[in-house]
Amino acid sequence: MLTAIYQADRADRATTLTVSLATIGVTTTYLIGTIAFYDKLDLLGWAISLLPFPLLCTAAFHAQLLNLAAVRARSILTLERALLAATDHGESHSLDPSRIGATAAEHATNIHTAGTPLRLAMLIAYSGAGIIPLAYTALMLVKAAHHLGGWVAVPAALYLILLVPIVFAWRDSATKLDFNATANPTTSA
Repeated sequence: MLTAIYQADRADRATTLTVSLATIGVTTTYLIGTIAFYDKLDLLGWAISLLPFPLLCTAAFHAQLLNLAAVRARSILTLERALLAATDHGESHSLDPSRIGATAAEHATNIHTAGTPLRLAMLIAYSGAGIIPLAYTALMLVKAAHHLGGWVAVPAALYLILLVPIVFAWRDSATKLDFNATANPTTSA
């Protein structure tokens, strides 16, 4: 029974990755599409200030996906440990749990446990996911300021208010990816 749950959990993680990649593709297309027509955006007038909103929604959705991935990683690690504990350790070919399955993948791809080059690559990816929406929002608000004047402070304040829970959600999700915390079953998820 644990094996079936394990396989289902792995399939769920693959689906989450697919959704994440699709979301990144849509977001990239949106960015390129709006930036390509940057010189024509003045035709939108004050509505330019609304253009960053889909990116903030995407950032919030990605925080949800990261949280889901973290919870599922903990789940699959727990199942994997249970399966390994159930195997006969008296065999001459005992398994090193850190070298197989989800545990090995977590050691290689988790920002808390990966090697330095991979950590740097992950930091670049996560930083880009944060910097790009912020830079785009600032760019669009500067463009909208020509139409809104001082009123551009209103959408700027709204975006700042929306960013606060998104930042905390990302931070919480990244904290849940702490592989070492999964070793302690009393740690709350």
